[in-house]
Amino acid sequence: MKYEIPQNWVNAVNAGNLDAILGCYDEKASLFATFEQMPITSREGIKNYFVGFTSRENAGVEIKEGTQEILDFNGRGYLATGLYDFYYMDGGIQVRHPARYSFMVKVDQQAKIAHHHSSLLPSS
Repeated sequence: MKYEIPQNWVNAVNAGNLDAILGCYDEKASLFATFEQMPITSREGIKNYFVGFTSRENAGVEIKEGTQEILDFNGRGYLATGLYDFYYMDGGIQVRHPARYSFMVKVDQQAKIAHHHSSLLPSS
């Protein structure tokens, strides 16, 4: 099994490609988003969230190398967890938000994100 969804999602976010971002998610996916208080449980909500994020200047995300772990569920799906940074420009200064993630990916005919949880790393 290829565990490509996390990197495909990163590539889509970094390109600001809303169709590709949504293409990573299952039709019934849920998102516990980094910058939202309430869970997002509709496709339209996920789209609106990423419209907002990708509209920021030079918005993107970067998985921290060596942090990703994969737990395979007998070829039916997998859980990808790790750390990443969200970033964008604000007033000419790059702002970075370190966060942790989990992607629950179900594998039917195609691999799609069924649930995505992302939260800012607490300050120590």
